[in-house]
Amino acid sequence: MTVGKDQPGGEVDVPVVVTYANPAGGKAPPVHVEDVVRVSVPLHGTVYASDQPFLTETNGYGPVERDQSNGEAGGQDGKPLTIGGTVYAKGLGMNAPGQVQIDLQGRCTRLEAHVGVDDETAGQGSVTFTVLGDNGRQLAATGVLKGGDSAVDLTVDVTEVHTLTLSAGDGGDGKNSDHADWGLTQLTCQD
Repeated sequence: MTVGKDQPGGEVDVPVVVTYANPAGGKAPPVHVEDVVRVSVPLHGTVYASDQPFLTETNGYGPVERDQSNGEAGGQDGKPLTIGGTVYAKGLGMNAPGQVQIDLQGRCTRLEAHVGVDDETAGQGSVTFTVLGDNGRQLAATGVLKGGDSAVDLTVDVTEVHTLTLSAGDGGDGKNSDHADWGLTQLTCQD
């Protein structure tokens, strides 16, 4: 199998179909086998965190959302990720306390993100953002960000990190209105 340069890293299901002559010979029908094989494609180029499988996921309310805000208790019920009036087409929507872990395979060198409290909270909420590497080693953290604030830009060295953790804390005052957005969270990985 050859992986194209436009194929993102991560796991891919590959259908395998084989038909061969029956070893019994004669008029025995051919043997036909179909199966799906899960193949791990190394991360390469620039990839979005929201396109990667999560090793683990926790969230203060409902599931972590991909490419939309946290919304309510159901999945896929969020709105566009919006921080300080800027809309982000890609990213993660959490409700603090929440976190995801992503396998970087030790292949990435940089994480970039625009983080903050989603505008849907109408100025409410307070959240902290933390990026952790292997064994819980802190790589970056923000102070408490409040609803209505502009996004904070994070650029983090993730060289040789295998397990990346993106964590949103409740800012010390409970989880109400703590809609934490990780806007345009992208990883630069080896080609």
